[in-house]
Amino acid sequence: MITEIVYFWSGREGADDHMRTLIAYSSTLGCTEQCASRLKADLGNGVEMFRISRRRRINLLDYDTIIIGGSIHEGTIQRSVRDFCENHLEVLLKKPVGLFVCCTDPEADENRLIEIAFPEELVEHALASGFFGGELNMKKMNLLQKIMTRKAARLQTEPEIDFQKILEFARTLQEA
Repeated sequence: MITEIVYFWSGREGADDHMRTLIAYSSTLGCTEQCASRLKADLGNGVEMFRISRRRRINLLDYDTIIIGGSIHEGTIQRSVRDFCENHLEVLLKKPVGLFVCCTDPEADENRLIEIAFPEELVEHALASGFFGGELNMKKMNLLQKIMTRKAARLQTEPEIDFQKILEFARTLQEA
């Protein structure tokens, strides 16, 4: 099972009186990146995307809102996302936070996925969380991923991203 997760955070005003939002994500097969891009569009101006897995440095204090996301593979989120959250936990807990999960299993427990992906303090601190569905991109999978997906994905319905839930998540954060 492939699951993708993204995390959101919101907070202080910049010098230009516009809220600045950072979407920090890691995406293996593109689902999280697609959801992050859609969330960026739904949130409007002042939103930047940052790929955690590229390991560039970033000053989180420059942002009012931060979104963090990643993939869960076989029940575990990417190490880069876990490390990012743990390394920046003190700053993250000073900002409003929201979390979202993308997952190819439509019956997955949204709350459980978020609990296993992020530090407990961050989950409790979050203003919003959402389950955005997921998709299988066979063209981007390696052979082992394809074999595992075929075995695990004897799904009744093809998984898909729920763009309406992304929009609702954005609205929840904007109203907070």
